[in-house]
Amino acid sequence: MSSNPLFWVQDIKTAFQFMGAVVKGKYKMPWGTFFWVILCAIYFISPIDALPDILPILGFADDGAFLIFVLLLIHKDLQAFRRHQLQEKTILEAEIVEDTKYDQKTH
Repeated sequence: MSSNPLFWVQDIKTAFQFMGAVVKGKYKMPWGTFFWVILCAIYFISPIDALPDILPILGFADDGAFLIFVLLLIHKDLQAFRRHQLQEKTILEAEIVEDTKYDQKTH
């Protein structure tokens, strides 16, 4: 991950496109990432922590580490989604249609 602000802006923009594509069924979100995002949300909401938040610095370190782990997973998925979008734009679809009427008239 980068500290470049443009990097974060690009990821946020892509995240909205990603969610829209997932909701519309045009792209499948990896189950592993979905699992970790839900688990991270539950961990933040839950009063039970590996290290209690009462401990200075250490109490928030486990929360921060978990969040960074999930953000890295999401970032990888967003990169894969951007590659998927580029492939969709570069693929041209064509269909060969046999015109039997045309063949009968000329032969």
